[in-house]
Amino acid sequence: MAKKNDDFFVEKKPWSEVKDQLLGCYLKPYVAKILHTGKPLVYIDCFAGKGKFDDGKQGSPLIALDIMNQGLNASTMSGRLKIAPAFIDLNYASDLKTNLSAYPGVKIVSGSYEDTIDELLKYKNGCNVFLYIDPYGIKALDCSKFDSFASGKFNSIELLINMNSFGFIREACNAMGTKFKIDDSGFFDELIEYDPTVLDASDKSIEALNRIAGGDYWKEIITHYKRGEIDGYKAEEYFSEQYCQRLSESYTYVLNMPIRIQQNQHPKYRMIHATNHPDGCVLMADNMCNRWQLLKDIQTGGQMTLFQQDFNNQIIDDEAIRERVVEHFSQCDTWTSLTEAEAVFYVKYGAICKSGEIAKVLKNLEKDKRLEVMRSPSLTEKGKPSAFMTEGHGKTVSVRWVK
Repeated sequence: MAKKNDDFFVEKKPWSEVKDQLLGCYLKPYVAKILHTGKPLVYIDCFAGKGKFDDGKQGSPLIALDIMNQGLNASTMSGRLKIAPAFIDLNYASDLKTNLSAYPGVKIVSGSYEDTIDELLKYKNGCNVFLYIDPYGIKALDCSKFDSFASGKFNSIELLINMNSFGFIREACNAMGTKFKIDDSGFFDELIEYDPTVLDASDKSIEALNRIAGGDYWKEIITHYKRGEIDGYKAEEYFSEQYCQRLSESYTYVLNMPIRIQQNQHPKYRMIHATNHPDGCVLMADNMCNRWQLLKDIQTGGQMTLFQQDFNNQIIDDEAIRERVVEHFSQCDTWTSLTEAEAVFYVKYGAICKSGEIAKVLKNLEKDKRLEVMRSPSLTEKGKPSAFMTEGHGKTVSVRWVK
């Protein structure tokens, strides 16, 4: 077994700050939206750790609990609502119990995610389920489990997964008998895992990687790498794309956000969001855009940059966004829910802009009579035609391209 990193929880690292902010800033609107369904929320942190770092900074459990309590306190339906948070950890259940002692009713599970998750989700039919999956090593990411979650009889299911994609490529190279090299001598020093996955050139390792990836498509990527046809960065990019495609067999909307701390640096991790609900996808895309702005501020020290870039370091400006919006929405030849169309847009292009920016383009297209918009309610309280371009709170929007 790989040696565990005993210093893992001593100090919260910048990449961990960004991961937890992505989680926390998404949970705020998510909890508010979910509570309106009137169905219970089952929140599970599958690799909870200690709950708090030794430097005093909050871990994901405390961040999530604070947000869920705020959501309940702010809701007018709080007396009829139920949130069931659970936190799994194999090594730090006792620390969790201490650090979460101020939150009564919290379920703390001493054990591994792989051995306990099915029991925790048992009898949760009709519930809203959110799983935060930030594993100690890639070996715990069994894609077949993700498939089984999607087939559960829940009211809704969402996953937020931290995928160490470079760690996967490194171990895939080991399993296929080649050395993974990149032009950054200290790159893997920052790929910190509590329980690193180390594989060798064996059939057992191949099987493990197939289980993690949900197929053997990764072999072709490593073959191209071995031949020198692609470099390690391109191998990671191809794997991340195909991994998301694999998840899309069970989840309609899959987004990924690369986590990089230095400007123009290659990503260290990928945060992947999977759901079958378009509003969750749009909500996460907006959140990713906000977190990307935070990352840019960290990278540049708050200085202005000449060009706007997306999280793949590609130049993206208003005209580029407009071109993509026109290209995508021109395919809506029948009435289509705006939220569903936006979610498909994000799956296709990534979280390149906030939904509000898409709405601005669509309003101009409506004004130019290139896009038809059907709103409900169609009139305001004062009897004027409605002009909103967002759905929710009793409002719906459908769009259709003018042929």
